[in-house]
Amino acid sequence: MIPYLLSIAGGIVLFKLTENNIHDPNLSDLINNIAASLLAIPLVFLLYDYSNYRVSSQLNKTMTSHITDKTNIILLNVIIITRQILDIKKKLTFTTLNQMGNMSLTKITNKLKITKKQLDDLRTYCNELDDVVNSSTKNSILTPDQIQVITGLIRDMSLLINEHNFRHNKRIAAKYIENIIGKIIDWLDSDAFAAMHFQQLLDAAELGAETSEKSSKD
Repeated sequence: MIPYLLSIAGGIVLFKLTENNIHDPNLSDLINNIAASLLAIPLVFLLYDYSNYRVSSQLNKTMTSHITDKTNIILLNVIIITRQILDIKKKLTFTTLNQMGNMSLTKITNKLKITKKQLDDLRTYCNELDDVVNSSTKNSILTPDQIQVITGLIRDMSLLINEHNFRHNKRIAAKYIENIIGKIIDWLDSDAFAAMHFQQLLDAAELGAETSEKSSKD
C-alpha cells in the first residue's frame, strides 16, 4: 500500500511542478505523461487488489457455508445414531437435544446399547469430520474454537469406538456418549448461522419422518 501512495503522491507533485515551473510544451507533455503513469499504475493495481479481495471474500463465504452445512449434516446423523443407542423416542428438537445433554451418566449407562451397524456408522462420520477439519484448516475457514470442538468430538467418537471394541466398559462408553452430546451442543452454540441451519435440518428430518409414517399407514 505504501508504494502505491508514494507513486500517487509523486504523480501529483510532478503535475504541480509542471503547471507552475515548466514552460516548454514538449518537456511539459513528457513530465505530464510520466505523472499520469505514476497516478494510473497504482490505481489499476489498487482496483485489481480490491476486485481480488471481493472475489476471495465471496469464495471464502461460500466455502464457509459449505463446510458449516456439511458439518451440520454429519452432526445430525451422529445425534440420530446417539438417540438410537440410548433408545430415545421423543421428537428431535433443540429442547430434546438439550435434555439429552442433561442426562445423568448413570441413566446413559443403563440405556446404552450399541449395534455393529451403529458403530460402523459412527466410524464413517468420524472420518468425514476428520476430512472437514483438514479442509477447513488448509483454507482457514472455521474459527479455532470451532475446530477445537470438532477435533474434541472426533476424539470422543474414536474413544467410544475403541472402548466398545476392546474394553466393553459401559460406564466409560457412557462418558464418551455424554461428551459427544456436549460437543455437538457446543458447536451449535459457537455459531448462530450453524444453529439456524441445524434447525432447518431438524425440520426437514421431522417432515421426512412424518411423510414416511403416513406412507406406511396408506
